Amino acid sequence: MDFLLLTLITPFVGAFFVYIFKNKAEFLASIFSLITFLFSFLNFFEIYLSKIEITYSFSLFKWLNNGINFTLICDPLSLILLILIVIIGLFVVLYSVGYMSPLNADHPFYKPYGNYYFLLLLFIGAMIGVVTAGNLLQLFFFWEITTLCSWALISYTREKKALFSGLKAFIMTHIGGLGFLVALALMYSEAKSFDFSVISSLSNKFIIFTLLFFAASAKSAQIPLFTWLPNAMVAPTPVSAYLHAAAMVKAGVYLIARIYLSNTYLTDIEAFVVGIISISTMLLSVILYYLQDDLKKILAYSTIGHLGYILFGVSLGVYGSQTGGIGGVFHIINHGFAKGLLFLSVGAIAYATGSKNIKELQGVSKRFPLLTACFLSGMFAIIGVPPFSGFWSKFMILTGAFELKSLTTNIFGLIAIVESILAFCWYIFVGHKVFFGEASEKVLNANEKIPLSMKISLIFLLILNILAPVIGYPFIQALLGGN
Repeated sequence: MDFLLLTLITPFVGAFFVYIFKNKAEFLASIFSLITFLFSFLNFFEIYLSKIEITYSFSLFKWLNNGINFTLICDPLSLILLILIVIIGLFVVLYSVGYMSPLNADHPFYKPYGNYYFLLLLFIGAMIGVVTAGNLLQLFFFWEITTLCSWALISYTREKKALFSGLKAFIMTHIGGLGFLVALALMYSEAKSFDFSVISSLSNKFIIFTLLFFAASAKSAQIPLFTWLPNAMVAPTPVSAYLHAAAMVKAGVYLIARIYLSNTYLTDIEAFVVGIISISTMLLSVILYYLQDDLKKILAYSTIGHLGYILFGVSLGVYGSQTGGIGGVFHIINHGFAKGLLFLSVGAIAYATGSKNIKELQGVSKRFPLLTACFLSGMFAIIGVPPFSGFWSKFMILTGAFELKSLTTNIFGLIAIVESILAFCWYIFVGHKVFFGEASEKVLNANEKIPLSMKISLIFLLILNILAPVIGYPFIQALLGGN
């Protein structure tokens, strides 16, 4: 039985039923996200890390000379993303059951929630489609669905700021999507193919790669199209968690990682383009940490910087460092679980206190030990404190930067170290300020009754955050050529 196809189809079927039966949206969304997880789990055992390609007879765009088959792939790279997409998707849906409530002190939500869960399941399905697509045209189809879902979910509250932020996200990411579309046209005009592996053989390789990287940069909030992501923090926190940990922004870094792993003959020019943009973004984002009062905004700029880390690692792989390239891929899963945990922790704090403002929060540990443990665990993973997850992938990336013995990559590596130091200092300051000391008024007056569904999601993500390197290691070993 083909569990990969079922994993792809299930969220879309769930979205349909949720839209029809809006009065049972929470229950149906939870069931379908759980079924999606179970199918993906069975798919993992079905293929056991062996690279497979399943081609279906369903033919697309028959008017093209060669036609295009609907194809699904599932290899170690796809599986790393699938783990994040379905697991974090499941816990985001479960968390939302408690969070989307009139009792939410930060922002009350009222039924019906049908459209919310419809869009969330559609988002999960689109991301599964992105990471299992067998060619660039098929990937682009699902890529654009994620753009629509993020637009609608960021705008969910329908407040003026939310509507503006959703539209801004749509426009800026779609600008990148236009670059993607032009790249597809140029590819097909020369190669009559949309396969990932044909890019390195094209005569206009640099132009096509640059267009695809531009699309990825917009999606993954790199310079210059990065400002939509901090504005997107007006979305409900579960949406923010999914957006940053497993969806939308991860699509961009996945695209570049897929191109890197599929093409042998990319040059130092392509590597430099990715490297200079990602390093510049990392440095700018960490400087902007220090200007934020809102916890979600800090996490947003942190995501921008860590997406830069992933792309920087991939650029090192293109330069010739397998350690750096695979380290960038490894950082996808390490960052994903940590960032999902951080966002849901902040969401729970805001649910109870009504605030995400650093100036208004202090002494959270005195009343919310679980939230403290979750946030600090995610924080240590993000800043790369050993033995937490971020350390291992960051170490691989920095090792790759210096093992090449290249002045360019060495300078990039030094800038990455500076970024790590600055991020460490600000995160430690924020963590100490918010969780320790005498409890502030907001904390003293907080509602201690965090819904059970939110607690369950936080506990499981806390465990997964700790286990992320262990979960990701077999896939990384496979990408490095191990058994």
